[in-house]
Amino acid sequence: MEITTAAVIGAGSMGAGIAALMANAGINVHLLDLPGEGEDRDERARAGIATQVKRHGFQRPEFADRVTPGNTEDHLDRLAEAEWIVEAVFEDIDVKRDTYAKIDAHRSPGTPVTSNTSTIPLETLLGEASDEFKADFAITHFFNPPRVMRLVELVEGPDTRPEVADLLRRTLERDLGKVVVDCRDTPGFIANRIGSFWMGVGAQVAFDNGITPEQADAAFGRPFGVPRTGIFGLFDYVGLQVAPHIWGSLLAALPQDDAMQDYGVTDTPQFKELLEKGFTGRTADSGFYRGRDEVYDFTAHDYRPKDSVEVPASATELMDSGTPEGDYAREVFRTTLQYCCDTAAEIADSVDQIDIAMELGYGWKKGPFALADSLGLDYVASLFDATPALLDSARDAGGFYVDGAVLGTDGTLRKRQERAGVVRVADLVADAEVVARNDGATVYKLDDGIGVFVLSTPMNSVTDDVTALLQESGQWDLRALVIANDEQRAFSAGANLPRLASLAGPDGDEAKRKATIRRGIEALLALRRAPYPVVGAVRGVALGGGMELLLHTDASVIHAETRVGFPERSVGLFPAWSGLVRLLERLLELGVDDPHATAFETLLNVTPVPAVNVDFWRDNDRVIMSPDHVVEQALELARELAGGYSAPADADLPLTDEPLAFDEGSATDAAIGEALAKVFAGEGTASEQELGDRQVEAASDVLARPENRDRAEHMAKTRKPLKN
Repeated sequence: MEITTAAVIGAGSMGAGIAALMANAGINVHLLDLPGEGEDRDERARAGIATQVKRHGFQRPEFADRVTPGNTEDHLDRLAEAEWIVEAVFEDIDVKRDTYAKIDAHRSPGTPVTSNTSTIPLETLLGEASDEFKADFAITHFFNPPRVMRLVELVEGPDTRPEVADLLRRTLERDLGKVVVDCRDTPGFIANRIGSFWMGVGAQVAFDNGITPEQADAAFGRPFGVPRTGIFGLFDYVGLQVAPHIWGSLLAALPQDDAMQDYGVTDTPQFKELLEKGFTGRTADSGFYRGRDEVYDFTAHDYRPKDSVEVPASATELMDSGTPEGDYAREVFRTTLQYCCDTAAEIADSVDQIDIAMELGYGWKKGPFALADSLGLDYVASLFDATPALLDSARDAGGFYVDGAVLGTDGTLRKRQERAGVVRVADLVADAEVVARNDGATVYKLDDGIGVFVLSTPMNSVTDDVTALLQESGQWDLRALVIANDEQRAFSAGANLPRLASLAGPDGDEAKRKATIRRGIEALLALRRAPYPVVGAVRGVALGGGMELLLHTDASVIHAETRVGFPERSVGLFPAWSGLVRLLERLLELGVDDPHATAFETLLNVTPVPAVNVDFWRDNDRVIMSPDHVVEQALELARELAGGYSAPADADLPLTDEPLAFDEGSATDAAIGEALAKVFAGEGTASEQELGDRQVEAASDVLARPENRDRAEHMAKTRKPLKN
């Protein structure tokens, strides 16, 4: 079953955000809230939609048309149309149970119903619900903002039908692009249980020991792979005004002997002082911090300039430093890991579920158990007077993670649970035949004849080694070729910029410069002429030469949030590996008005955009919500295209006699625009060969300018554009 229509009840930040997420996936959504007090009874739902448009919860503004506003008095009959109903009303058990009664009276039999609650256990939510409702009910806890945060905690009840759980998991992972973590039915589930404890410990230890917010955030920040907000910055980001509710709900639900009871930080004088003054964080432009340069001083009771705090980059070096920051970091890490070990069996089946929750829910690079492994378990054990039992089990097993296995919360190793459809390229090609290889890339052949082209350069950049291998692509005996890798950050971040920079400027070697440009053109053209279809598995970024590589595929599976574009102008160049040819070709196929002008503008726009906002994908291209399923779908698409394939004909494209000029920025920008315009300029048509020759000449000429060389060198050294 595929979800095509859903309903969300509650149009606040979370409810409207979930509705927008569903709309991004192509699902039609009924968004219902309480009736408005004025003439527009759908006012609250309409306002929720408008807020999501403003906050970019919709990937494209027009996706908002997929959400129909309504209210819970006039439009409950619409629930009968829904194939999934999400409750996202505020955290009041009586309100939620009243909502469930209304849902149950109007839904179609068997329709899954889920709650977005963040703190209330499922058993408490259901109360006296009917057996039929219990069988169709689960918790799907999204994180805010739903478009960005990939974690969803799934809690099944003892009566939840397996078919309901399977449908929810498949929809969440494949259609909505989320990562599902299975949680037990306990207060706060996993992420908020552990994350709130960590934040509480971090704040309380700081308050008790006179550690300032900037000291705390520097200490338990980068050395531990924690986002730069640290702990106090995260409180500000969440909003101090919501913290008392979160801590109050957790503390009320947890037993009195739970360690969380020792860290009710919202009752401290420091929290009360900020809240009494209305300093609630980002919602009030001030909290623990005001702006980037000020921090609240609880002695002076006012803001002061923030101190610069330097700490070792290594967590172990920091914890052994004997400094106030080191002592603080050691206490926070030790206490947090102790709690993780003590509660693990209560909240999850295996430690990786806790790690994933902290990585995706709180932005840690490594969850607490993976972090402990990386620090060395003997070292970690030395931080404790009495080591936690689960830590001892990990030491006996050789780690929390051992050779593809993970430690269960019962202290025994088990095979890691695989997510359906998630393909690791390293596993895919582990036993495959190597067709071709050099220092830049390797081509593998799977048992069914599908090839996999795996780049091995930093951020999958297209170096001379890569282009050399691509030039051989017509010789490989394959049914199809998929360009894929396990680097989530980049399909390809572009060409080898230091190489181009070394050839730029009036003193650069013109012959080598032209040869480098020519090799890129010929390599991508060889890929296009290959006797088998080429499919890209695209996620992260596809920029510059990487975007040109993408445009030379027959089709690609592209994560919707992939950042794509042509930043070449910021490095003193224009796209010169026939990306401009392929782009113009697509625009002509699509019947775009003024295709040359559109291509010209696109090629000179240095700001990458999400792939979902691009309008020149072809029918064969697939833009999907899940980055984790890109490789699987690319392999499927390659197999579909392999039958009866013939390579596309070389381009013979019309030129334009309409003037093309770039009038933004400096004279350097104008010169780049002028060079690009020369490739498009003229009457009649130009062949693939002629367009290639034009690119080589124009790109070489523009790189010869001192100003353009300066741009290329500056970007290569600093990774920042020079706006000369």
